Amino acid sequence: MSVVAVLQGTEAEDRQTTLAAIEIARRLNTPVTGLFALPDPMAVLMVSTSPEMASISPSMTQSMIDQQAAMTEIAKTAFHDATSTGAHGLDCDFFHEVNTVERASANAATLAEAVVFPRSAATVGEPLYMAFEHVMMEARLPLVLAGTDSIPAGPVIIAWDGSNGAARAVRFHLPLIRAFGDVIIAQAPKDLERDAARPVAEPGTLEDWLKRHDVSVKVAAIEGDVSGGLLALAKGSGAAMIVAGAYGHSRLGERLFGGTTRHLLSAKDAPALALAR
Repeated sequence: MSVVAVLQGTEAEDRQTTLAAIEIARRLNTPVTGLFALPDPMAVLMVSTSPEMASISPSMTQSMIDQQAAMTEIAKTAFHDATSTGAHGLDCDFFHEVNTVERASANAATLAEAVVFPRSAATVGEPLYMAFEHVMMEARLPLVLAGTDSIPAGPVIIAWDGSNGAARAVRFHLPLIRAFGDVIIAQAPKDLERDAARPVAEPGTLEDWLKRHDVSVKVAAIEGDVSGGLLALAKGSGAAMIVAGAYGHSRLGERLFGGTTRHLLSAKDAPALALAR
């Protein structure tokens, strides 16, 4: 078991992702793995090359091999630079996997203590967006999106409305929540009014459950816009991360993620997000 940093072959993002993974791994006292996945160049060309292009496929293959080697070296160097300065006492290992990054990330998320993506992965068109979307929306596995800064020593905020998504996020990330120890359950009063017939939506229900897992708990109400309230609470409390259910639609939907999730993902100044759908 380990905390997995999903790398993309760009120095700044890979360093940020690795540092976030180190902070989480330190609290869990578990190893850190840097995962860098790229598909087999020959398999890519077999799918994408037309018969007319077959004569130049050897040069295309070599070009792709060279490009992948350069990206791998960038990811490896960024990972080792980050772990050499910040991962004292933790076992750290860089792993280059020949696979699609979507499949490799989902495989890692199945059993890892946490899988960490760079903040940029939540943006359409970025290198790891498709992997981020696949793990979250298709595989429905938990992941952590790195914050815009280093992870502080503050509490974990749980966005709680009693929904299946919120429950899955809490249960999937319970080891992480316990490792940080202090929790603020955040809830909008309008959620209680909407789900009055669902007692589990009451913050006291989650509070009692967390206390049985030796977690210190406080409860805070969010007024107005939910995403804005969560971010303000996180900033005011120096929160380490926000745990939330990710709400959204399939690829056929007009928008991939629902409003609250989309605003959290696009925030310019936000802590790490521990998500599940």
